[in-house]
Amino acid sequence: MKEDVAFSEYFNKAPDTDRIHYWDLHPQLCIGFSSGSDQRIKMRGDSITVRKLLNKKVNRNEIEKNISFIFLYKSMKTKLDIKMPIFLDNMNFVNLYSLMVSEGSYRTEFRLHVPERIFHDIFSKSLEGLFGEGMKRHISRKMDKGVMRSNAPRAVRYFIPITNHIPKIILKNKEYCRKYLQIAFEAEGSPIFSGTKRYISLKRNVDVTKVVKNNIKYSEGKRIYFGQLKDDYPELASTIKKIPSPTLMGEHLILKHHFNIASTLKPELIRINKTAHRCGKISVRWSLYIYADSVNRFIKEIGFLTKRKKDIAIRMSKIAGYRGQYFALGLMRELQKDGILKTSDFVSEMKSYSYKSPRAYIWRYMKRGLLKRIGRGEYRLLVS
Repeated sequence: MKEDVAFSEYFNKAPDTDRIHYWDLHPQLCIGFSSGSDQRIKMRGDSITVRKLLNKKVNRNEIEKNISFIFLYKSMKTKLDIKMPIFLDNMNFVNLYSLMVSEGSYRTEFRLHVPERIFHDIFSKSLEGLFGEGMKRHISRKMDKGVMRSNAPRAVRYFIPITNHIPKIILKNKEYCRKYLQIAFEAEGSPIFSGTKRYISLKRNVDVTKVVKNNIKYSEGKRIYFGQLKDDYPELASTIKKIPSPTLMGEHLILKHHFNIASTLKPELIRINKTAHRCGKISVRWSLYIYADSVNRFIKEIGFLTKRKKDIAIRMSKIAGYRGQYFALGLMRELQKDGILKTSDFVSEMKSYSYKSPRAYIWRYMKRGLLKRIGRGEYRLLVS
């Protein structure tokens, strides 16, 4: 199936790291040994920088077994007992990865600044799970502008790789994926239930600065919705539509591959930011939407963490999935590529929403003059 091929392609490009060795760390980080200086290393004192250790002609794996601590700061006054390597194939890493890619700061520090206490608890417990109970005294919590902030030592960021592309160790494990999605949707997702509206969304930004190259004339800080971008810069819009957030694409594929939850992806808006921090100078916000029967599947298979979102989900699950009169037509718009809709793509997607006779919609819209056949299994929409 198309979804399986897309998942395989994404999986093959995913980072394959399942542990962090001392040689993966920052070259200036200082590490030490349980019995003082290791005679094979011939060092002064009880610690040595990663850079100097890598210059020694020693068996790396043998030396790694004897590492017992790291200095967390340049002052070399604060030690953290540690055993190397750090193994990532566990739920502690999954929790931290999902949390940090959604809400955390990890490029020059390792901290969390959000109001939800549950995230701070996940942050602390997962770090302790990876590094041991000794990490607990190195994690600080305080209020910053009325919002809780948790800080771990900056050195921690070298031990926990946070990449935009979801790692293989998460992708291949259904239970890891379940927990990953639960945290991600709690942090960045929204269950929408108002009147006839009933869906779940997840939004993420992607940096497109290099693609745009400042060739758009919009005010800094202003949000430009994708429909306007298509009118003003059609070629650029077409290019951007092929560059989704790699994290959101992974989440879209995980939902379908592991849980048979159909979702749609679409670029929502573009923005020229005041700084290049986090989202890049020019960013596009992409949105993932879960509709109809897939909403119930999500609630059953994934769900939320906080009482507020759980209560909304309970109310949503009691109402049958609602689809607009032209739901199928909207799906056709999303699935067409270069103005061409393939029957196989449409049928596959409609069946994921539990439609039993998707081809009937093709004939129906042809009779209404909304769709035209241009070849075997290929159609063109006659409405925008």
